[in-house]
Amino acid sequence: MGPPKVRRPAAFTLVELLVVITIIGILIALLLPAVQAAREAARKAQCTNNLKQLGLALHSYHQNYGRFPIGSTNNPGWIWDPGIQRKGSVLVKLLPYYEQGGLYDRLDFRGDVEAQLAAVGYGPGEPPTLRCPSDTYRAGTGQTNYAPSIGAQAMPDQGGGCGAYPGNVFGDGPVGHGSTDLATETSGCFSRYTYGASLAAIEDGSSNTIAMGEIRPQCGDHHAGGWMNSNALWTATTGPINFPTCPGELPGFSGNGSSTPPPGSTQCNANAVWMTSQGFKSRHPGGAHFLLADGSTRFLTQTINYMTYQQLGSRRDGRPVGDY
Repeated sequence: MGPPKVRRPAAFTLVELLVVITIIGILIALLLPAVQAAREAARKAQCTNNLKQLGLALHSYHQNYGRFPIGSTNNPGWIWDPGIQRKGSVLVKLLPYYEQGGLYDRLDFRGDVEAQLAAVGYGPGEPPTLRCPSDTYRAGTGQTNYAPSIGAQAMPDQGGGCGAYPGNVFGDGPVGHGSTDLATETSGCFSRYTYGASLAAIEDGSSNTIAMGEIRPQCGDHHAGGWMNSNALWTATTGPINFPTCPGELPGFSGNGSSTPPPGSTQCNANAVWMTSQGFKSRHPGGAHFLLADGSTRFLTQTINYMTYQQLGSRRDGRPVGDY
C-alpha cells in the first residue's frame, strides 16, 4: 500500500478572483462617500468653531471698546488722514482676542501696520483660526476664509455686463462697496473703511444680523489680498451665497474680468465683478457658515430667499426676519 495522497487546496480560478476584486471595488465605492462625508463633517465642525472663536473675539473687543473693530484705508487718495491709512483689517485689530497677542504686541500702529506684518513674514503661517480646512487653496500668502460683513450694501459691478444684484435694497447702504466711515451709509456691522457697529447700533437685533461669514480668497480679486490687508475683506450679502466666480467653476471661464464667458455664463461670473465676487462663499456643499452679531453661528443654504438674506445682512432694515 503506497503513501497517502496529499490533497492540494483548490486554487482560485481567474473568474473567482475577478469576482472578489469586483466585490471589493463595490464595497470601497459604497464606503468612500461615507468616509468623505465624515471628513467633511469634521471640517465643517472645525470651521464653525473658528467662527465661534472670532465671535468671542468680537464680543471681547466690544466689551473693551464699546463697538466692533474698524478697518482702515489702503490708499492715501481715498481719505486724507494718515492716522488711518494701512492700519490693517478688522482681523488685525482682533489679534489679541484669538490668541495672537504676541504678534499684535509687535505692531506699532503709528506706522504702516501692513508693511510691518509683511516684514515679519506673517503670511504663509497665518493663524489657523483664520482658515477653514474645507478650503485647500493656499496660493499666495496670508489667506483667510472669514470676512466681516458690510451687509446689504450698494455694490456696483465694476466693469459692466452684470447689474443683476445692485444691492442697497433697503436704502440703508447707499455708498458703493461700503467705502465710507459713516454709520448712516453702512448697511452691515462693518464698512470697507473705519466703521464698526456697536451692539446698540444693530437695531434689528444681534441674533438677526450677520457679523461675519465665509469667503474663498481665490474667488474675488480683492479677497486674494489676505487677512491683514485693509482693502481685501469688504464683503456684502448683495451677491447670493456661493455665486460662481471662482476660477474653474465654469468650464472654459478662468474667472478674471477680461475673460470671454462661455455659453451659460455672464460677466457676473468674473472674479473682478465685485457685485458677485465680493460675496460670501465656501467649499461646503449647499451653503456657507455665518457668524451672527450675538456670537452664534448658522449654516445658511445657498437657496435662501434673497430678501431674507438681505435682511440678515442689514443691521437696520426694520423688517421682521422670517424662517430661514
